[in-house]
Amino acid sequence: MLSDAVVVVAEDGALALVNRQAERMFGAPRSELVGRSVDALVPEASRGAHQHLRGRYWSWPDARPHGVSRELTVRRAGGEVSPVEISLSMLEVVEGSFAVASLRDVGDARNELVGLRREHEALRVRFEALERRNRGLAAVSMLARVLQSMEAEAEVHRLVAENGPVLFPRLSGQLVLHDPSHVRPTVVAAWGPGVPGGDVPGGGATDDDAAAVANHCWALRLGRICGARYPERSPRCAHVGGTGDYLCVPLMAQDQSMGALHLSASAGGLPIDDEDEALASVLADNIAMSVANFRLRLLLQSQAVKDPLSGLFNRRYMEAALEKEIKHSARHGRPFSFVLLDVNKFKQLNDSYGHDAADALLRELSAFLERNIRAEDTACRYGGDELALILPDTPGEGAVVKARSLQVGISDLEVSHLGQLLPQVTVEVGVSSYPSDGMSAASLFRAADVALLRAKASRGLAHLHRHPMEHRPPSARSGESAGPV
Repeated sequence: MLSDAVVVVAEDGALALVNRQAERMFGAPRSELVGRSVDALVPEASRGAHQHLRGRYWSWPDARPHGVSRELTVRRAGGEVSPVEISLSMLEVVEGSFAVASLRDVGDARNELVGLRREHEALRVRFEALERRNRGLAAVSMLARVLQSMEAEAEVHRLVAENGPVLFPRLSGQLVLHDPSHVRPTVVAAWGPGVPGGDVPGGGATDDDAAAVANHCWALRLGRICGARYPERSPRCAHVGGTGDYLCVPLMAQDQSMGALHLSASAGGLPIDDEDEALASVLADNIAMSVANFRLRLLLQSQAVKDPLSGLFNRRYMEAALEKEIKHSARHGRPFSFVLLDVNKFKQLNDSYGHDAADALLRELSAFLERNIRAEDTACRYGGDELALILPDTPGEGAVVKARSLQVGISDLEVSHLGQLLPQVTVEVGVSSYPSDGMSAASLFRAADVALLRAKASRGLAHLHRHPMEHRPPSARSGESAGPV
């Protein structure tokens, strides 16, 4: 090649001839190079080895083309050491034998090769990262479909705890959710070492852990991604232990914070990268949307069956629950009771103290009922100042005892509104029981209503009447069938 430097060397090592490329390579004119020892062109540290190789070549002077001979280093102009590839051949002339050496600078080519290798490695790493992201996004996409089919929020917690280590195998994590009232967050899922509850399937963090997150997580405070890779956004979250890398991704749905997803790397481990953040962001979005939709469904269902003032079930729910309890009791041959309660002098209270005071009284009365009935019992607001109870597996006598106990407790209530103590509240009560007083919802309601009217007619403050048909067989009541059993 025209760019190769060519030197002709005598057997004693003296330079006999050089070309222009050799002059440029060694930074000296031909007149200064010819006659010098070729050893002067080799770095001092390599001269001994070069002399040995030169001696061996003269002993076996075979041709050695480029790519076959050795790579050597030469001392270029200015003392710079550069690798060269050398090809050798013998030249026989009248003056004697000479070795013709062609020197090809491979420093630039080597640097270019190193650059190509670096680019190849960077592309390989990037390709693997993209593959990891695609696998993760595909897994999250599958999880998103599963999340939308969940029937309970606890299933979401379990799903995240099980799949967190799969999506982020080298990271630990926590899922923190606000409760529906946004009073406090709760750690609902955790995985990986160094995380409270991370070694327990499905989590296991304590209320103290959740409080630490609530007080010290900047993602929860700011509603934006925070972490060690974003020092300009916030200080380090104090709830993250150690000094390793971490990432906190807020769970946002309809501009409302649902909680946060926390990821952390062990100290000295690989840092959290762009693919981890992208995957965590998509996962957080899907979790937030799933939880928000689930809670919205619960809210709508609650609004459909709950009375907004008292918080008790409404009349529609009461009627459906009564029908359901009739079928259940008929199938298992067990009794149950239905109780109606009416607040005495409620209209007078409303007129004297105002609607807000009357509403406060109803709320306190409703809360008292919910505190003093069993989990299987149902408390409803039938309408106005009338409340109702469905008491499963409770015969008439037991319902009367329970009703009298509630009457006493209600009469002892002290209800205040705007700092003013309201008058003592009392209730009249009517009780009917299945199957002795009726075998349909309508007949049971009528029986309880008749008993309630008799209680009111007795002009006492707190009278309770039981419907008198309790011991008559179903066949003795006109127009009423026994129904299925």
